[in-house]
Order: sequence, then C-alpha cells, then structure tokens
Amino acid sequence: MFLKFYNLLLIIFLPLIFIFFVMRFFFSKETSQSVFEKFFFLKKHRPNGKLIWINGVSIGEAKSGLTIAKEFLVNKPNCNILFSTSTISAYREMLKQKEQLILVYLPIDFRFLIKRFIKYWKPDLTIFMESEIWPNIINELHNKKLRFTIVNGRMSDKSFFWWKSLNFFTRPMFSKISSCTTQDEISKNRFKKLGVKNVDCSSNIKFLSNKLSFEKKDHISFKKKLGKKTVITFFSTHKNEEMIIIDCFDVLSKTFKNLLFIIIPRHLKNSYGIEKNLRKKKYSFGIRSLKENLIKKHNFYIADTFGELGLFFSLSKISIVGGSFSDRGGHNPIEASYFNCAVIFGPNMKNFIEIKKKIIQTNSGFQVNNSYELADKITALLKDKTLIKNTLNNFNNLRIKEAKKVKKLIKKECEKIQ
Repeated sequence: MFLKFYNLLLIIFLPLIFIFFVMRFFFSKETSQSVFEKFFFLKKHRPNGKLIWINGVSIGEAKSGLTIAKEFLVNKPNCNILFSTSTISAYREMLKQKEQLILVYLPIDFRFLIKRFIKYWKPDLTIFMESEIWPNIINELHNKKLRFTIVNGRMSDKSFFWWKSLNFFTRPMFSKISSCTTQDEISKNRFKKLGVKNVDCSSNIKFLSNKLSFEKKDHISFKKKLGKKTVITFFSTHKNEEMIIIDCFDVLSKTFKNLLFIIIPRHLKNSYGIEKNLRKKKYSFGIRSLKENLIKKHNFYIADTFGELGLFFSLSKISIVGGSFSDRGGHNPIEASYFNCAVIFGPNMKNFIEIKKKIIQTNSGFQVNNSYELADKITALLKDKTLIKNTLNNFNNLRIKEAKKVKKLIKKECEKIQ
C-alpha cells in the first residue's frame, strides 16, 4: 500500500523533481554527469565475481563507506566494490582515492531506474551508510533475495518522528532490511520500533577512519611563520559560532600573549560574517583564501579553503568542535585526535551522542557549556602538560579499542558472502 502510494507520488512530481535537479545544475550543485546518471541509467563495466555495493551520500558518509571498502578488500581481496554517492563533493573526493572502486551516482528512487540498476549490477551485498532509507531500493533488493544492510545507522529525532507517524504503512518496508548496525543505543531502539528485526549497536565506523592528509611543505611554512605562537583551532563552525571563541579570546589574552585562533567555517559563505565580527572587535586576522601570510600581530586566521583540515590540525595544540555551540549537533571529533591536539566540544553533540559519551567516560576530551567554561578549560590544558598528555593518550587508546570493534563487525559481514 505504502509503496504504491510512494511510487504514484514520484510519478506525479517527476516534472518538478527534474526541474529541481536542473536548477541545482545551474547553481553548480550538480554536474551534467550527475544529473544524467541520476535520471538515466549509465552502464559501466560490471566485472566478474562478487560485488559489494556501498552507498555514502555526504563526504563524511562517503569516507566512512571508503573505510568499509578498504576492510572488505583486505578480507575479500577478489571482490569488487561498487560505490555510489549523491553529491558532487563526495564523488570528487572518492575520485582521489587509490582503491579500485566502480564509482557511480545513486539513481533517483524511481522503481524503473532501480530495477534496471539492480538487475545490471546484481550486488551480493548492499551497504548503506547511516540514515539513507529508499523504499524502492529496499523492496527491489528484497524481491531479488539480495542482502541489504545499514551500517553506522543513525535515526535522528526528526526522521524518527516522520517514520513513526507512517509506521502502520512503512513497517513492512523496514522489515525487509536484512540487518542494521547502529552507532548508538537510541538509534538501535528506534530502528527496532520501526520494524527492523536484526538490529545491533556497535562502535562508530569513524573510529577506523584514516588520518587526514596535508602538504608537508605547507606545514613547514606555517610553522616558521608561527614562531612561538600556540595554535587553537575551532573547526566546522556555523553561523555566529565564532562569537564563542572571540569572547573566549577576550579572557585568554590577559594570561597568554602568544595565542592564535584558527577558525575553519563549515560553509565558506560564512567567512564574511566571521570577518565582520572580528573587525567589530578590532582584532588582527589573516584570510587563507586571499593567500595572506601569517604575521606576528595576528590573533585570528580564517581558514576558508577546502581540504586543509589536516594541515591546521597538525599545527594545533587544542581543537574545538564546531556545531556543538549551536543547534547543529556537532561534528566529528575523532579526526583531530590523530594530530595530538586535545578535543573540546560544546553542549550540543546530538549527532555524536555515543562518541561524546565514550570520550567523557574515558577522559579523552572535554565538554563545556559556554565561552567562560571554554576559557577555563583551555587555560587548564595550556598550564598543565600532564593533563594534556593524559588526555591525548586516553583518546588514542579509545580509538584503538573502538577500531578493533569496527574491524570485527566488517569481518562478520565478509563471512556472510560465500
């Protein structure tokens, strides 16, 4: 019943959906290739042998999917990896990888497109990352008796509300999901309530992620310019979150004279707002995209470029998680831990509940509620070398322990493929 109604709506709104993607193309959010592949099935060579289909939408999910792909290739070196994504940023990121992936854009969930896609590729196992629920994909894989599993599953408050409201109609669809491994207990219980029969909670795939790369020549160049400055990075910030760090600097600058705060906005369009707020306070700052050199008097540096997070982590003593001081729910705190910089996050880490819990339980990082608490915590870390050393060791041990759990999970999935 639900599936028929869903497909009817897709047909009715097909012209609008197509116009929507054409508009995205004109605003450079799609390419001609991405639009074509999403609406018209594009055949690429399907190699002989076992094929694992992995789907990750955003860059973060795609990177987690790549982690799984690498583990599969270690455990099953002869299998083929079909990797799909929906965003051009994730697609371009995957193109940089050395692994042998068959890279495609995920088709729109029209029944006729999905039937052709699955009939051609015949995946032995399909893995979708985190929260992607597409009714026709789930239904077609189930009809073909092909395994569909969700890994690193997460069910947000909003998604759960809508799926629960429709659960009388959608329960049969959720029951067709072969298995689901969630990143937290809340999501585990939600998937169960929606009708998924085989649900388990494991560690977050992000604990197995690779260390971010950076250009060594850039690192050396920045190190020379920094001199004796202590660097604190506030990464993936959202609109007006920089005010937290500006207020914090007002307090810290009275005690520490050689601080440099690097602000890395989540969306580059927010850079102008950061500049405006820094100018109001008459603080000296440089801007990465303008290729402005760091100079001695700079208090702040706006890193408004793509793909350089690893570089700025490598220069930092402390990293602060953006999105955790707003309603965004935080961002991945694990990446910074590879670079020997202590992690601090704000009161809202709803997107990383289980990771946050493990970090706090193992004394691997710190949670603060406002700029005053943030200033106090930074002061404690900068004054106490033992505290910062123990914190870093704890995070490293946590990461190793959780990565072992993830490897065990992937190995278990590998064993299901004959």
